[in-house]
Amino acid sequence: MSIEDIVRKLGGRIIEVGRDVVTVKQAARELGVEEGQIIKSLVVITEEGPLLAILDGTSRLDLSKLRGRLARPEEVKELTGFEVGEVPPVGIPMRTLIDRKVMERRVVYGGGGSRRRLIEISPERIAEYQGAEIMDISDR
Repeated sequence: MSIEDIVRKLGGRIIEVGRDVVTVKQAARELGVEEGQIIKSLVVITEEGPLLAILDGTSRLDLSKLRGRLARPEEVKELTGFEVGEVPPVGIPMRTLIDRKVMERRVVYGGGGSRRRLIEISPERIAEYQGAEIMDISDR
């Protein structure tokens, strides 16, 4: 199933931005939302295997809580099929952790599988679809 199909099935929507958007700041500016509504989907390499960590745009991942390291760009591409900055929060078949702060939002915006596309989706639907664990993974 494509990312577009998954997003629609989950009641989200695809937003064609029309230009490359790679950073949280760019995404927030393009959408006219605050940076805390933007989510980052980060691939972390741990001894137990790779995992997807989802945080809001204003938080930093605390790697010591996960006992891992951020995947290098080529590892992200190999493991997800997407480049850094494009990784969607759904449809990635790996253990997923969502920071508690993300769950406080009604709607979030994340990578849509392309640098010119974002998705709008409910964090609850991300958690359900990915079978995600909700925990404190940010450095705050």
